Amino acid sequence: MIDLFMPFRAFLKFENVCTDNNVFRMHYKVTVIMLLVFTLLVTSKQFFGEPIHCMSYDSDKNVDAINSYCWIYGTYTLASRLQGIEGKHNAYNGVGPGNMEDDAQIKHTYYQWVCFVLLGQAVMFYTPRYLWKIWEGGRLKALAADLSSPMVTKDWSEFRRGELVSYLNNANYNAHNLYALRYAFCEILNLVNVVGQIFLLDAFLGGAFRNYGAAVAAFAHRPRIPNKYESFESVNPMDKYFPKLTKCWIRNFGPSGDIELKDRLCILPLNIVNEKIFAILWFWLIALAFVSTISVVFRILVLTMPPFRTMMVMGQLRYVKRSMVAKIIKRFGFGDWFILYYLGKNMNPLIYKELIVELYKALEEKTVTV
Repeated sequence: MIDLFMPFRAFLKFENVCTDNNVFRMHYKVTVIMLLVFTLLVTSKQFFGEPIHCMSYDSDKNVDAINSYCWIYGTYTLASRLQGIEGKHNAYNGVGPGNMEDDAQIKHTYYQWVCFVLLGQAVMFYTPRYLWKIWEGGRLKALAADLSSPMVTKDWSEFRRGELVSYLNNANYNAHNLYALRYAFCEILNLVNVVGQIFLLDAFLGGAFRNYGAAVAAFAHRPRIPNKYESFESVNPMDKYFPKLTKCWIRNFGPSGDIELKDRLCILPLNIVNEKIFAILWFWLIALAFVSTISVVFRILVLTMPPFRTMMVMGQLRYVKRSMVAKIIKRFGFGDWFILYYLGKNMNPLIYKELIVELYKALEEKTVTV
């Protein structure tokens, strides 16, 4: 089983140069790994066997054909048999004789597509990261190369300090705005994607996903009532939306040419996994949408309010006057600040402090000269 997860080691590696934040990584690292693991689980027969087993009579020889038919055309449960005590009012939640001809049937055909939907979601969650890697183009890696070491190198003192100060001081102000706005666009894309995925899963499950996690939590924490007084209204949402035992009708021709209808009970072992996968996804996507919204709102505040930028740079420094940082931020555009801030995330704190001090001196000299 461990061998199945070996290909995901690349996702767990931390890059030498940080070009994004923790919320961004929650999308393309944590979520993508989670979805790929779920995809492996629902497609690996060695853990759960065949995805469907339909019971047949002793005279039936086409068991595999019956399984394939019910897998392809779907199975169903009865809404009228969801309530009640198993073994008394029904054979299983949703399984039993119909009360009337028009007894509402809950169709189940989603299970054929679960692996494809999960895989497609993984691709969509990685797309903003892929775009950002293309747009970023290794700029931060080039600027902060070998400057994250705990030791202050001689190369920094003699060459790199002057080059980096000159680059930041003499670059055309606001030249990095497009660079920073592309990152902000990817953050917004992350938020749009995660909200869209919630609605996509809800449509995929026929409206069952929107309240699924809350219903599961409410059912798990309901007060337990003795069986003889058990309420008919107590229905496990996992059994309702992901039944392990369902019904399937097979149409066939009899010896005289008349159509025969054969009723079959079908076991869906994969729903043991599906019910938990979608419960985990519900809680994770809701939490991810919440933190992504906060991240986008904070990005807008940083974009529009320079004091926030000063505060964030000050959080990376020690023993540097706030007035020095504020003056640098005042002279820098949003994009230039973005480069400076992420340099701080990829540099030795001592080197970064020295860079800020030298940059302040260079700006002072430039002001005096002007």
